[in-house]
Amino acid sequence: MFRIFLSVLIALACLFGFGWLLLWVFDYVWSGISSTDDKLSVAIVAGFFSILGAALTVTLGRHFDRKREIETHFREKKIKIYDQFLVELFKVFHGTDKSSGDKKEVTAFLREWQRTLVLWGGNNVLRAYFAWMSNLKQAKPDVQTIFLMDDFFRALRRDIGQSSFGIKKGEFSHLWLQHADLFLEEAKKNPSLTLSELAEIEERRST
Repeated sequence: MFRIFLSVLIALACLFGFGWLLLWVFDYVWSGISSTDDKLSVAIVAGFFSILGAALTVTLGRHFDRKREIETHFREKKIKIYDQFLVELFKVFHGTDKSSGDKKEVTAFLREWQRTLVLWGGNNVLRAYFAWMSNLKQAKPDVQTIFLMDDFFRALRRDIGQSSFGIKKGEFSHLWLQHADLFLEEAKKNPSLTLSELAEIEERRST
């Protein structure tokens, strides 16, 4: 906290010093111009502001172009990292690759992927992931586990500039649950419902 406060003070001091220097230069130049012919003074002032405007336009343009390039690079990197996770996650869900279901291989992948997440993941993504992982470590995962995964998916999308507006809470469950509508219905009735209890309800409904 002290470092942040100190950084703000230094930034303000630099800004104040630059502003004071700019005013001093302007006052000095204006004093010299005021003593010359009126037409010449107007021409000098107009030329000065034209040059200043052009310089600012070029400088700001380069700054924002560079900023967009960096943001694009970061977004592309994040998309690649997030997609790697989703590929492995959906393999486990849908059983498209038996080897990926091996607990040791999944654990090894998660350990390596989490290392990259620390470096590239946005704050919202990290918070959503921590909450989801904490819930998964429970002895009996419940419907909140699904909702937290839903929150994590939304955080991933938000971090790469995608909006989830209009997608209701829990609707991403349609991507991995066979009876997602039943899940959403039962979750409203009992927010503490465990996934094993949900499986029993599904079994009774299907018979």
